[in-house]
Order: sequence, then structure tokens, then C-alpha cells
Amino acid sequence: MKREKETEEKIFDAAKKVFQRSGYAGARMQDIADEADINKSMLHYYFRSKDKLFQAVLQERMRKFFPKIQQALGSDKPLDRKIEELVDTYYGIFKENPYLPSFVILEMNQHPARFREMVRSNMIEIPDRFLDQIRNEVEKGNIRPVDPRDFLINTIALCVFPFMARPMIQQLFGMEEGQFLSFISNRKEELPAFILNTVRKDTAS
Repeated sequence: MKREKETEEKIFDAAKKVFQRSGYAGARMQDIADEADINKSMLHYYFRSKDKLFQAVLQERMRKFFPKIQQALGSDKPLDRKIEELVDTYYGIFKENPYLPSFVILEMNQHPARFREMVRSNMIEIPDRFLDQIRNEVEKGNIRPVDPRDFLINTIALCVFPFMARPMIQQLFGMEEGQFLSFISNRKEELPAFILNTVRKDTAS
């Protein structure tokens, strides 16, 4: 049992590396077997197809990813601290798993029903506390009238897009790997203030 668990973990690690390096379409089961240093037959024993392995890797990542986001959104911290924590959480996760945004989008587009079921089965939802917090900030006059859903979607988009568009950004601005990472690091520090300034009454037009 212990050996099977170790083999499965080795396959997971190998699959994450190959999917990250080659993308879903470019990844081959043989590549994953080679990366894990096992034969292809053993790989198929654990996972019958590339799609099943992709699903397993994606679900494992999402089970770690979404609870952190829900925890950040559902805390009782002030809005400015909560946005800082949310941005920090997104950037930390994507720095460790740069392939994750593209894989989530791929799954949503190719298998929407399966993705919805994965979200439902993992009890992923937006905490009411966060939505109520935005409404309360509007009522207090601290921020301009904004739909909490719009605010959250805009925030997520600003966090996710640079990682999804990484090849394009690097090409357009002539960034090497280190330059992109430095750009992302600086952006993470500036983004919370930028997000909040879009809804604050004293800075929003």
C-alpha cells in the first residue's frame, strides 16, 4: 500500500511537470512515464488515459487552491486587508502552479458539465460574508455603488490574466524569465491599491 502511494505521488509530480512544460495537448503518456521513471504499462495501471490523469491532477490542485481563496474571502478582516490577502493568495498559488489557470479554463471550455460537478462536489462557493461586506461598504459610502459580483470578477481577472497571457506578455515586452518574475512580484505589491482605487469614491471618476 505504501509503495502504491509513493508511485502515485511520483506520477502526480511527473504529470504536473509534463503538463506545465508541454500543455495538455502536447503532453504524452510516454513523456509522463519517462518523467516518473516507470514504464508506460504501470502508468496505465494507475491512470487509464491522459484525460483521467489530467482530471486527477486538476482536482488535486483545486482541492488545495479553492479553500485558500474561500478562507481569504470569508475572513472578518477589513476590505483593504482582505484584498491584499486575496491577491497574495492568488499570486502565491500561481507562482507554484503556473499552468493552473490555463488548465482550469481548458476544463471549463471543453467539459463544462464535468467542471460544474467538480465545483459542486468540492462545495466551492463564494462566501456570503464577502458579498455582504461589499454591500455594507457601499451603504456606508466608503465605495461607490458596485455589484459585488462585478467587483469580485474584476479582481480575479486582474490576478489571473498575467499568468494566462504569460507567453504573450513576455513576447510583447521582450521579457526573459527573470524579468517576468520581477514584473509579477512588483505587480503583486501594487495591485491591491489599484483594485481598491477603482471603487473608492474619492478616486473613482
